[in-house]
Amino acid sequence: MKIKIPFSFPSIKMPVWHLPFVSVMTLLPTPSTKLNLGGMRVAIGALAVVAIGFTATMWLTIAGTTDEIIWPQPGAQYNLPYVVGERLPPDAITPMTASQTLRINLGNGVRLDRLVLKNLDLGKTGLTTALGIERSTGVTGSYVNVGQFTVTNSSAPTLDWANMEIGTLSLAPYTDGHTNAVTIDSTIGNLVIDSDRGAGTYTAENTVVDRVIISLTGDSQVYIGEIIVDDVDASVGNWDFDYLKVGTLTMGNTNQFGNGTGINDASAVFNSTVKARSITDNTIDVPLTVR
Repeated sequence: MKIKIPFSFPSIKMPVWHLPFVSVMTLLPTPSTKLNLGGMRVAIGALAVVAIGFTATMWLTIAGTTDEIIWPQPGAQYNLPYVVGERLPPDAITPMTASQTLRINLGNGVRLDRLVLKNLDLGKTGLTTALGIERSTGVTGSYVNVGQFTVTNSSAPTLDWANMEIGTLSLAPYTDGHTNAVTIDSTIGNLVIDSDRGAGTYTAENTVVDRVIISLTGDSQVYIGEIIVDDVDASVGNWDFDYLKVGTLTMGNTNQFGNGTGINDASAVFNSTVKARSITDNTIDVPLTVR
């Protein structure tokens, strides 16, 4: 005989929580809403609007921030006429320090109205060239063709010019001894670069760099209407200019070059590979040390 005892577990239901749906629009007062400045609805709505505004501002700030290097920030090379530069690696002499070189690369057929270097302080222990004009490795035949080149109010310990053709050359700097071996060549014509069509003007001014290097990176000619070097002073290093063809080059008596070795040891050298149709030389030798 089986005895059945009725028994069952009571049903258990999970509580259901109903959360009110809240949106920014429902928190904002409408014309049909009675505005209660002390109410929770208005307070939360105001905070939501502030949060949205803050988020939008942060997004725009981040989106508009780049790490581009813009001319003429040092420690970079610029392929003119483009003004966005590429970061240079640290110098081999001081690999723990970021480079402060300003490198100006002139590619095939570049045409500039004016290139200005003004109020620059150069120099770094161990560097041999403070201001240089050169060809990149493997480049042959190209020159920086300049209508007018003017140097004023500048100084450096030494100067060395070579491989240049100049229509009219005028020299009058103070030097701690100099050698002028410029070759007179009546076949060199006057170079005129006046058209500014499609050309840009580039100025590096009021900054401190370890050196400035202007480099020909292609085999085609480069044309610049005017180069102005004004108040560019180097405490260490040489002004080493090569591969220039210039209509008129003027270096007046506001410039000084000397390394303190005395006037019988030339601090400024104008080599025989510098050729000019017309030369005016008023260079003055005086005991002079530039540091």
